Amino acid sequence: MARSIEAIVEEQAKRWQLERPQRPDAARRPVVTVARQYGARGTDVARRIAQDLELDLLDREIIHRIAESSHLSERVVSSLDEKNREMLTDWLAAVASRDYLSPAEYRYHLTRIVGAIAHKGGAVIIGRGANLILGPGQALRLLVVAPLESRVRYLMQRDSLSDREARRQIQVVESDRRAFLLKYFHSEYANPADFDLVVNTEALGMDGCVSCVRAALTVFPARSSNDTLHRTA
Repeated sequence: MARSIEAIVEEQAKRWQLERPQRPDAARRPVVTVARQYGARGTDVARRIAQDLELDLLDREIIHRIAESSHLSERVVSSLDEKNREMLTDWLAAVASRDYLSPAEYRYHLTRIVGAIAHKGGAVIIGRGANLILGPGQALRLLVVAPLESRVRYLMQRDSLSDREARRQIQVVESDRRAFLLKYFHSEYANPADFDLVVNTEALGMDGCVSCVRAALTVFPARSSNDTLHRTA
């Protein structure tokens, strides 16, 4: 049954892509996807990129758009958002409530919305496997990293955590993100081969990271309105 649902969702995603209105080739404002190691200040880098390049920043807004598209509450969508939700939890939620979004449905809506955002252009998309949904040339796919000790110090200061608590938080969040990417995209977490650019906030600082993105965009392939989604699985 699970495979049948997957096949249906896959077909719907492909049909949506094929049925989008085609326009003559035209330059688009850049799209940057930002994946991040937890505590590496990837969200701060994304904010700076959006601010400096005058692009829309999309983080929690993705959840809002999925909720609108699926006609469900943001609370329900958040339960799947970069989370590791087990099959038993899915089954219990489906039995207990009509207000339910299956993983296959979530992936369909996520793929559809990220594709629409990229088609429009002019956006910075944080996380949610956007670098795997969009292919080479559709977005500058950025990975923000930092050494573990640097990330621990940052979280200790930002959240007033002990060393042990900060390490535990990194482990939990990255475990969830790893499971999310494996479940929805069959991809390893923070695999450098899935990105166009990797920046280290400890080595480069915020200004250096943003400068690297600016430089990369000057040589990045121009996008056109006829670009298609890279991956829906």
